[in-house]
Amino acid sequence: MRTGVRSTPTVAKSMPNRFSARALLEHISSFFCFWKPSIARRITFYFLIFGLIIFLFSTFLYVMSARRTFLKSVGSVIQGQFSQIEGTSTADFLMKAVGQSQPQLHQLFESLLNQSSAYYAVSDVAIYTRSKTTSGWQRIHFLDNDVLLPSTTSNSSLRRLDHRLKRRFHRMQAELLGADGIVHLYVNLTGDNDSNHYFLGMELDSETFTGFIASQFRLFFTALIIGLFLSRFLAHIFVRKIARPIEELSQAVAKVAHGDLSHEVQLDRKDEIGQLAMDVNTMVAELREWERVKRIEFELEKGQEIQREFLPRSIPKLPNWEIAARFQPAGKVSGDFYDVFMIEGGYMGLVIGDVCDKGVGSALYMALFRSLIRVYCAQMAEQQDIPVVGLDRASALSCTRTAECTDPRDCLQAVSLTNDYIARIHGEEGMFATIFFGILDPASGKLNYTNGGHEPLLQLGKTGIKGQLNPTGPAVGMLPKMSFGVQEADLGPGDILLGFTDGLTEARSPADELYTRARLDSLFDPPADSAGALLSRIETNLFAFMDMAPRNDDITMLAVQRSSDLADG
Repeated sequence: MRTGVRSTPTVAKSMPNRFSARALLEHISSFFCFWKPSIARRITFYFLIFGLIIFLFSTFLYVMSARRTFLKSVGSVIQGQFSQIEGTSTADFLMKAVGQSQPQLHQLFESLLNQSSAYYAVSDVAIYTRSKTTSGWQRIHFLDNDVLLPSTTSNSSLRRLDHRLKRRFHRMQAELLGADGIVHLYVNLTGDNDSNHYFLGMELDSETFTGFIASQFRLFFTALIIGLFLSRFLAHIFVRKIARPIEELSQAVAKVAHGDLSHEVQLDRKDEIGQLAMDVNTMVAELREWERVKRIEFELEKGQEIQREFLPRSIPKLPNWEIAARFQPAGKVSGDFYDVFMIEGGYMGLVIGDVCDKGVGSALYMALFRSLIRVYCAQMAEQQDIPVVGLDRASALSCTRTAECTDPRDCLQAVSLTNDYIARIHGEEGMFATIFFGILDPASGKLNYTNGGHEPLLQLGKTGIKGQLNPTGPAVGMLPKMSFGVQEADLGPGDILLGFTDGLTEARSPADELYTRARLDSLFDPPADSAGALLSRIETNLFAFMDMAPRNDDITMLAVQRSSDLADG
């Protein structure tokens, strides 16, 4: 069977020239097209979001670390200077110093007020104290001299300091608190023996500090914008190296989905994408093979339809005779065949055959054997004035035999002629068939036949098997000039002639057990009422035996029964 010439698939270029102007413009255009969905843009977006989160988190950690370092350094300096003042080791030194001259402490306050830096400027310095058991802060400060003076005070930053003192379980060194638009720096001066809390509080110039924060924010915002842009650009370049092959694979799969199986992807990569490209190419190759197989299956289905045309569309009906047949191919096409046709003059030709081997070759030879039997039979009938109905005169009516008609057994020479043709013309191919060809006289029940190596046909009566129609020669088509004998059988009233191919007795069960001739013989008792009933009984028993086992060979059966109502003539 012709399956067509397989075309060589065209290989798609893996990547465009990345240094071409068109590729550069495409790259730049895709960089700014945020809104168009693609793998590259999505991965770039995720990369951007992830980078932004990492950047903000790192900035937060940096700010917190810088704040802690600033508080620790300032707190350490002030605490160190405060510890050098005479008497600070005394419990509640600061409360006892109220109303007294404290030149060293005053000098410390003055130095803090005069201190300035790039980060902050101090506008006020004072001591804030409260009892450890009660709330309410008291402010201790200097006016125009070095005498400490007390005063009550309250502000939002002190309330926040109260909250910090209640929440923490360890000694606080310094705190930076903002309230009412003022930034307060509190340094803890509380000693181990003090009964009160003492904090040196400094008001930082809000404009200076805010200006510093604004300056840092502008730097931060500028760095953020530059960082985001660079992140977007670098991510785009990075992702394009991954997404470009994926886009090519997507285009290839889209072409395959639209039926183009000539497209293949060539990517010289050793990673997962390269493996995916190899898998896509393998899939395309498998689809091409699948398409080829489907074409073959389609041709086989057409062959199956044609082959069924070679089998009789309808079996001729004769008074007092019933003819039934069953045909079960193992595959799409079969090497088995049967034929039933009328020979003008009232005779009926009966054929059942089995071509060796299986598949398309057997099916072709099946058609050849069947056609040769009919053609040679027609030629022999014309030579003997016994034309064959169904060939060139299909609508001819049955005629009454005359004295000029010779023995219809001469038509059985069609088997010898078929053997010589097959052996001479197709002998090198070694194809042959087992063929039973019989000519039945419906009036007398006499059957003249030639059995070319076929399974013996069974003649069944009321008591079981009455006889067998054994081979009268070898299989047809093996060697030229082979001898095929002619035998005769009489079908009495009620008798059934059963013919079958070896696919029946050699069928296997799921346990790999043969059906066997003995199992077939057991179905003849009690005798069947009709030819059709007998074949149905065999078919039911056979398929129950085979169950779900695969069919290894074709199964064909032909049954002919003479009515039991006829009186012996």
